[in-house]
Amino acid sequence: MKALERIFLYSVLALLVFYVFLDSNVESQMAIQEEIRARSISIVNATGQEVVRLCAYKDSGVIGILNKGGTPVVSIFTDEDGGRIGFLNKDNISVAIMGVDKDLGLIRIANKTGDSVVVMGTYKDNGVIGVYNKNGEVVGSLP
Repeated sequence: MKALERIFLYSVLALLVFYVFLDSNVESQMAIQEEIRARSISIVNATGQEVVRLCAYKDSGVIGILNKGGTPVVSIFTDEDGGRIGFLNKDNISVAIMGVDKDLGLIRIANKTGDSVVVMGTYKDNGVIGVYNKNGEVVGSLP
C-alpha cells in the first residue's frame, strides 16, 4: 500500500471514529430525563432575562410569570387549603384572583390599590356576588 493511500485510509478511519464518538455523545446529551428535582427553576428568554420562575415556597409550589421589567404579573400557587391564580399589576399588587379555599370557589377583582371591587364565590353551597365601593363598603350583593 502506498504512503498516500495509507494516509487517506487512516484519515477516513479517524474521522469515522470521531463521528461515532461525537454522535453517541450528542445522543446522550439529548436523552429524556425521568425526573428533575430542584428547589427552583428559572426559564429565561433569548437575552437571558428570567420570564418564568418555578419554585417551592414553605410547603407549597409557586409558578411566577414575569414581565420585561422582571416584575411578576401572574402567580399560580398552592397552599394547605387549595390553589390560586393571581394577576398582579406593575406595582406587584394583586388585582384579580381565581381560586379555591377548602371547598369554596372564589373570583376576586380588585382596583389598582388592591381593594376588592367585585367578589364572586360560593358560600354554604350557594353562589354569592358582592360589589364594593371605594371605601370597601358593600353596595350590592346577591345571595
